[in-house]
Amino acid sequence: MMATTDLRLLAMDDAASWFWVKLMWLIIECGADGRAVFGAGRMPHIADVARLRFRMTETEFKTQMETQSKTELIVWDAETGTLGFPRELQPDRRTIANRINGAKGGRPPKKRINERTDPAQRYLPPMAISGGKSAMTETQTETQPGSRAPIAKLAGTDISKATASLEPTKDQIDAVYKRIGPKAFEAAGYDLAKDLGNYLCARQWAGDGLKRGLSAERIERVVLDEIERIVERETKAGRRINGFGYFQKGVAKAIEAADASAPLTVADHLAEKDWEAAMKDWLRNGAKDERPRLEDFAKARAA
Repeated sequence: MMATTDLRLLAMDDAASWFWVKLMWLIIECGADGRAVFGAGRMPHIADVARLRFRMTETEFKTQMETQSKTELIVWDAETGTLGFPRELQPDRRTIANRINGAKGGRPPKKRINERTDPAQRYLPPMAISGGKSAMTETQTETQPGSRAPIAKLAGTDISKATASLEPTKDQIDAVYKRIGPKAFEAAGYDLAKDLGNYLCARQWAGDGLKRGLSAERIERVVLDEIERIVERETKAGRRINGFGYFQKGVAKAIEAADASAPLTVADHLAEKDWEAAMKDWLRNGAKDERPRLEDFAKARAA
């Protein structure tokens, strides 16, 4: 209905309107509750979606989404990679809550028969406990506050909760993966728009780094520095790197040895921005000259 009545869509040309329709179907296929996150769940990475579904480069695809998000035809958050229906098509909070409740089994019926609601059971004597008084005494002893068993169990529960709190969530890992994956792929000398390889091992690096307490910025710096080092070493030795997976072990060791307490300086942040701009220019010019190195920009900013 919206596609035939909304003035924003009617004002578009056929190509832009068809792009919007394909986005809606993409959310339906790969998302839930009117939203989908690129690289998470059933939704492929944004570069793969752009190339395979829309026959575009990632940059062209993002530009189209940004254009349509300005008129609120879609919801697009570039930082988190979240794509969503327009507000008119978003399910309301009650619908989402009912769906979640239904997945858990729903609300129990009000007139369920039990000892309180069934008159036939209301005046029955209490059920006998197997073991008699001795069993009752034993049960009371186990449940009394101050007994040793509950204290030991509580301590174990606290420890398990503390350990679990150190485990990064899937969303945290995905956020770091989306940040370091494309940059690591480019640092290795690949073109996101042309090369068909993937950088899934970067997700493992993201998880390992977060488990060690490294920040997203620190993980990114460790990954890029190690890839730079490996590329320089193999180039000087005249050896060819066959695939992005070649960096997996080296980067994993670098993350394991990284110092989580060492903060990034302002110069480090500025050096990364300089390097990213240089990498884009290098790829745009066909990667003909020597590939920019992050450590060169770091040295320049530190000087």
